[in-house]
This record gives sequence, C-alpha cells and structure tokens, in this order.
Amino acid sequence: MLKPLITLLILISTMPSAYAELSLKPFVGYYHTSYDLGLTTLDVEGKRSLQQQSDGSWVLDFRAKNWFARLSQTSTFLIDDEQQLKPQHYRRYQKVFGKVKDRSIYFHWDQLKVTNDIDGKPWKMDIPADALDLISYQLKLRYDLITHPQQKEFHYRVADGGKVKDLIFRVIGPEVLKTPMGKLNTTKLESIRHKQRDVQHLIWVATDWDNLLLRVEPVRRKDKEKPIFLDRATLDGKEVKGF
Repeated sequence: MLKPLITLLILISTMPSAYAELSLKPFVGYYHTSYDLGLTTLDVEGKRSLQQQSDGSWVLDFRAKNWFARLSQTSTFLIDDEQQLKPQHYRRYQKVFGKVKDRSIYFHWDQLKVTNDIDGKPWKMDIPADALDLISYQLKLRYDLITHPQQKEFHYRVADGGKVKDLIFRVIGPEVLKTPMGKLNTTKLESIRHKQRDVQHLIWVATDWDNLLLRVEPVRRKDKEKPIFLDRATLDGKEVKGF
C-alpha cells in the first residue's frame, strides 16, 4: 500500500513548477550619453539600480542630472504568485531650468485600472492584465530573454500618460561587444514602432550578466540623439567585467 503512495510523492516532487521562478538580482549601473547642442556637446551621466525592499517589493530606479536639468524614473513593483511582474507605482520627475513636470501612475489590479496623475490632475483608465510601466518593461524583457531563449520577438503593453502603448522587440542574434568593462557576450535586439513597423533603436544586453543593458543606439537620429552606453556596473554585488 505504501509503495504507490511513495511513487506518487516522488513524481509530484520532481514535476516542473507551473511557473518558472523569476529570480531577480539587484544591480547598480552607471550610464553615459551626450547631446549635440550645436556649438557644444553636453555630457550626461545616469544611474540605474534595482533593489528589493524589506516588504518584499522591488524598486527599479533611474536618475540623471546635469547643471540645468534633472530626471528621475522609479517603478515600484511586486512579483505575483504566477511569477509575473506587477507594477504598483511609477513616477517620472523632470526639472529643466527650474520648470517641473511630475507624473505618477498608480496601478489598481483588482479593478484593472490605473490612476494617471500629471501635475496633480488625476484621471483613471482601463489596462490589460499584463500591463507594465515605462521602465519595468525593460526589466521584464531582460528576464524574458532568459526564460524564453528560443523566442525571437517580444511584445509588451505599457501604460503611459492616458493610453496603452504596444512595444515590440526583435532578437537579431549574439554579438561580442567592446565596452568600457572589456569585451562582453551580448544579445543584439531592435526596438520596433508598433504601427509603422520600422526600427527605432538597436539594443545590446550582456548575456552572461542577466542581460544587463549595455548600449542603446538610435536608428532614427531624431533630436540629434546619441548612443547610451554602460560605463560600469555591479550585479548581485559582483563587478561586471569582460573577458
């Protein structure tokens, strides 16, 4: 009588979980870009980080500043029972020459709605069950590349300022990239505008370092946009180094 029961327990214990565990790792990365202002070039440095809070939530944060402007974006999110990333609050704060723009998005998952609040003027809108915010989708892409290595195209729906945007990323393939940290194995991708289906940016992520964002290069040189690249970083307390 015990043998069938023991066999059943062994089978259950060795069955794969219905949901692959989303094993996030904290990181800190320092990025650099520049802007062409005509007679001069303006260098800009930014810091991106991911940290877990004492209540179990995660905070993805990006900050950049120079002598006349400051920008910050913060996403606070949870990982649900199905190992899905669920934003709770997104905030973008911008101050340029003393003029402030402050935007928050609050997610109400029990209602499938968000409250958009721009400069103290709130309103609600409906969202799909897989909605993300303007920076959490970047983290989701990194880990989707790990959990779905054969997939060639990724789609995300992002709640942004009164509408839901469709973002598309297509995998080009592996590439060795020279970086300030040395040569790194990367996956190269392209971001695609949903309606026009044209390529906006080329993106490189570090394959051996949880797909940390290494470089973003604009294809359409709008507003004289320059590449953004990673200068240095730590992942789970370890310094990112090339080979």
